[in-house]
Amino acid sequence: MTMPGIQTSRSAKNWACLFLVLLCTTGLSQAGSYGINPVKLTLSAQNSTQIMTVRNDGDQSAVMQVELAAWSQANGQDVYTPTRELLATPPIFTLPAGASQIIRVGLRRVPDGQRELTYRMFLQEVPPPAKPDAMGLQVALRISVPVFVIPPYPVKPVLHWQAVRLDGHTLKVGVTNTGNGHDHLSAYKIYRTGSAKPILAQQLFAYLLPGEPHYWSLTTDTMPNPGEHLRILATTEMGEVNANIVMGKP
Repeated sequence: MTMPGIQTSRSAKNWACLFLVLLCTTGLSQAGSYGINPVKLTLSAQNSTQIMTVRNDGDQSAVMQVELAAWSQANGQDVYTPTRELLATPPIFTLPAGASQIIRVGLRRVPDGQRELTYRMFLQEVPPPAKPDAMGLQVALRISVPVFVIPPYPVKPVLHWQAVRLDGHTLKVGVTNTGNGHDHLSAYKIYRTGSAKPILAQQLFAYLLPGEPHYWSLTTDTMPNPGEHLRILATTEMGEVNANIVMGKP
């Protein structure tokens, strides 16, 4: 089972707890519970090494393995490619119940001079050998942590929105990050100009990497007309974003 990367709000604690529950034929049993701090890593030429702490909140010892991948996006989907541009130590370790482990992540290349580089670190739980009398499905937890490498100059996301009517009740909403740094979108609302009541609202978890569009199709009973002016209020990692757009044609 793969779990997406986790992100806490700015006011939340840095510790993020992950829970995996395994449903067996004999009943319900807990398979693993972990915490990580921080929930994302940022590297640079001046700070080429970062430390992350993994905590085992479960009641059983676990073996964890670290994998690193370059992270890009295509057609709105995350794409991962094995990489040697990062190094994590230790790459595999045993984590007793109630104990913590420090992982050091280091950069093995020069940062790009113009844009942010993006990676993912995966913490994979290595399941123990199945017992001969075990019943049910054995599931391993996989934690995904974003890693960003910033250039010598400041990076900034720039979001461009669009909305297109697909049919009488379906609206296609799109956003493209044309900046040189990532953003994280957690919610957005669409308003008619001058109205305080949104015609659409969506909560989501989406990293917006530079250069790749993202689209969502949503159903509404108050469909705006082509050419109508709309306002979008989005909640992102960089704060609230207001954008004015014109409703497009299919």
